[in-house]
Amino acid sequence: MNGSPPSLFLEGFLLGIALFSAPGPKDTLVIRQGVSGGAVWGVAAICVVADAILIVIGTAGVGRLLSDHPRMVSILLLAGAGYLVWFGGQRIWACIRNESMPDMNSKANTRYSPLRKAAALSFANPYAWLDTVVLIGSIAATKPNGQRSSFLIGTIVASCLWFMLLASGSRKLSGLFKHPSAWRWLDAAIALLMGYLTVGLIADSARLF
Repeated sequence: MNGSPPSLFLEGFLLGIALFSAPGPKDTLVIRQGVSGGAVWGVAAICVVADAILIVIGTAGVGRLLSDHPRMVSILLLAGAGYLVWFGGQRIWACIRNESMPDMNSKANTRYSPLRKAAALSFANPYAWLDTVVLIGSIAATKPNGQRSSFLIGTIVASCLWFMLLASGSRKLSGLFKHPSAWRWLDAAIALLMGYLTVGLIADSARLF
């Protein structure tokens, strides 16, 4: 659908909301930081910046290139599945050992550690690449050159709004996470989500290969 800049902005915004509101590793990291009183706004900012970078990469033509090479996407999906197995395994192991509740006084929980993790999760998550580089990039490539930026800005604004809502909402839930049992339930839910996403990645990879 090609239209005026305002309609393209709205189209990009609605597409972004639909894509970014699906839970993934970045979202769970934001939630963990929010309920623990950690560097939630820094983590959210990195997630938004990473989305913007990937969207720009996709809009520049990489998205259409990847969509023309399904085996390359399949390998990307398998690599991502392996990463999600590791990520979910960490959470379930912490849950089993009753080590889910973070120690905010630990050196491992300095503000820089979650920021680095946010950057890693932002670029190592294959679904983020598929949503931003492949899907958004491919759709953006069909828009007129002079109006493509409106669509791109709409998707970036959607990412910003989503992570702002997630960060502020998780901060309000911090009172519920004063007990270790709440953290164990959260880790168990995260591990189940990572398992579900892993199965989906493997299935999508097999379909494309």
